[in-house]
Formats: sequence, structure tokens, C-alpha cells
Amino acid sequence: MKNPFGYETEAITIDGVDTLAAHKRALSVLRLSSTFSRGAVSASFPVAVLAIKDMLGSETWAGLSTGASTLGSAMAAGWLAAFMQRRGRTPGIALGLGVAVLGAITCVVAIQASLLPLFLLGMIMVGVGSGTSNMSRYAAADLASDKTRSRDIGSVVFFATFGAVLAPSLIGGLGTVAESLGLDSNAGGFLLAVVLFGLSSLVIWFFMRPDPLVVSGGVDPNATVKKRAVPFREAVTIAWAHPLARLAFVALVISQAVMVMVMAMTPLHMEDHGHSKGWIGAVISAHTAGMFAFAPIAGRISDGIGRVQTIVLAGFTLVGATTLTALAGEAPRGLLFPGLFLLGLGWSFGVVAGSALLTESVAESDRVAVQGAADLATNAASGIGALTAGIVVSGAGYHILSLMGMAAAGALMAQSWFENRLASVRPT
Repeated sequence: MKNPFGYETEAITIDGVDTLAAHKRALSVLRLSSTFSRGAVSASFPVAVLAIKDMLGSETWAGLSTGASTLGSAMAAGWLAAFMQRRGRTPGIALGLGVAVLGAITCVVAIQASLLPLFLLGMIMVGVGSGTSNMSRYAAADLASDKTRSRDIGSVVFFATFGAVLAPSLIGGLGTVAESLGLDSNAGGFLLAVVLFGLSSLVIWFFMRPDPLVVSGGVDPNATVKKRAVPFREAVTIAWAHPLARLAFVALVISQAVMVMVMAMTPLHMEDHGHSKGWIGAVISAHTAGMFAFAPIAGRISDGIGRVQTIVLAGFTLVGATTLTALAGEAPRGLLFPGLFLLGLGWSFGVVAGSALLTESVAESDRVAVQGAADLATNAASGIGALTAGIVVSGAGYHILSLMGMAAAGALMAQSWFENRLASVRPT
């Protein structure tokens, strides 16, 4: 049976539950929730940088907001995975998004009081929401068939496009609304985040029932003896024991690290070469479109030609992207537009195919723990990548940063060949 995206899932009854109906319902809820939560993230992050600048009177430490949110995302990947191993997807995702509601409120209070420590605490909590939003893609895979798992994950990533594109366009008007309420203009984006994170949490809590992880048998929330939470190191060991799970894990980390490294420094590189904020925004919009808008296509390709082949395509696309950015010494728009678009597209190929491959390469009982470990490592890579990028660009230049990304993407292509060959000769 097909839905408007063309996905097919076999109808199977498990403990009286129609898995096809449960899967379709979960996908619809996850898509709507993804739109809201990604909109909340996109509305809050730009004003967070401005808020810190206003508090400190300097741009030097404006990146603290990104560091705090990345820390929150990493924390979410760890403790939410442990929570969902015991309670399921629905309460775990709803809880993580609920924490972000409190975080956005905390940021509003901190902006009004000009309290940086409180603001950073709020951004950590907002980061929990961002990490939860990212982790929700795995819920789309719980009841998916092997033939459609990538497309189902891709559809959830795709719906984030609407929130990511529309929410930032409201920031200016929301700043005016905030001022009319006697608040700082930077609070406007966080007010929208409160609403959108709240809607996202409520949609999951009330409508993602039955819980797809419970139906699939991945967890029994009513068990007398609760399942032991698998710690991070053990989860990594589980993933590393199988060549394809290991490849998926690395694909997620490298795709994220390369994307963040180059993307984070592109606005600064363009500004240093005299480009207006309008052109900078246009290039980043092209990048965002590559990340989210083409996720369904990435899913179809992954389901069609295979996960490993799509990860190779991700590496190839990232090599192409970083080749263009490495050549953009004077920041010509003719190179940066396609370069940043391909950077986002390569990320999409890597994340969609990597998420599907990771899910199906480990035992069902270990999936949530391994998924959480992969997202924790991915968020750590984001933080390290962003920090490293600034140091490299200031010391060696944007082109050297791009070459580093190219090397990492090339290594991913090589590992894809090696791990696939190893998996093909490994006894089952």
C-alpha cells in the first residue's frame, strides 16, 4: 500500500495492532512534529548569537550559544536513549521537547535580566530539544520495512524544511511583538520557540500512539523488571562489532562534521570578502535546501541502490562540495552557491542512508542504545568541528578547511568499500 510519498509497508498484526496503520500514523505525527521542532530551533539560534553579543558588548564569545546548544544535543542523545530503552519513543521524544520549552522560557528570562550563565543554561535545554528532534527520525524506522526504511526516515527529515525555512522569516516581526510586550527584541525568537517546541511535544504525546518502538518489540514499558540501559561505551562496542553498523556510525559522524566545519565558516568567509548579509543568507538558504528539501530523494536512492552505495554517494558529493569551496578563495558566489548546496545534499545522503543502515545492522534489542551513541558522537563531532574550523580558518584559511573536509569525505568513500567487502565475506 502506498502513501503520497510512494512508500510501501506490509500490513502485519502484532499483538492485535495493525502495524501498517500504526506506522502510517507515526509517520504523520513525526512529520508534523519535525516541522514544529525544527522551526523552533531555527527561530532561536540566530537571536541567541545576537543576545550574547548584546549581553557582553562584543562578538568574541558569540559562539558560546552554539557550544551550549551542542552540549544539550549531546546530552539528549545520551540520556534520552537510556530513557527510551525503558519507556519507549513517545514519552522520550515528548520529554525532550518539553525540556526545550522550559529552556526557551529560561532564555527569555535571562535576556531580560542580562544573565549570561542563566542564558547558557537555557540554551543547553534548547539544545536538548534540537537533539530530540534529530533523534525522532529513528522512530520512523521502527515499523518500516527494509524496502522503505530510508524513504520513511527521509520524509521526516524533509518536513523539517518547512520549519527551517519559514520560522527565521518571522524573527523580525516577532522582535517587534516582543518589544510591544515590554521585552527585549531578541526574546521574540524564543517566544516562538516556546510555542513551537510546545506544539511539537504535545503532538507526539497525544497522537503518536501506539508507540512504534513498543509495537516493534524494542521495549516493554509495562515489564516488571525494567530493561538495563546500555552505556555509551558498550553501545559503541556493539556497533563496532559489525562492519556495516561501523560504517553507518562513521558515516553519520563524518557527514555531520564536514558539513558543520565548512558551513559554520562560510558566512565569515563571505563577509571578509565584502558580501552583503542578503547574499550570505541566500547561500545558507541553498545549503538548507540541500540538507532537508531533497531528503525524500536521498531516501529513494538509498532504498533503490542500497545503503552502502548511497553512503559512497554521500562521500562523493561532499568531496565535490569541498572542492568547490576550496576553490572559492575570493568567495565567488558562482562557486559557493553550488558548493554549499552540495554540502547539504551530501549530508542528507549520509544521514538518511547511515540512519537506515545503522538501524538494520544491529539487533532490535540494541537499536535504541546504538542510535543514541551515534547521535552523541555526531553531536560531539559538530562541536569539535565548529571549534576546529575557527582555528583552521584563522591560521591557515578557508581553503585549507575545505581540503580537510575533502580528506574526511574521501576516507568515508574508502571505508565504505572496505567495510562492504568485509561484510560480504563475513560468515552469518
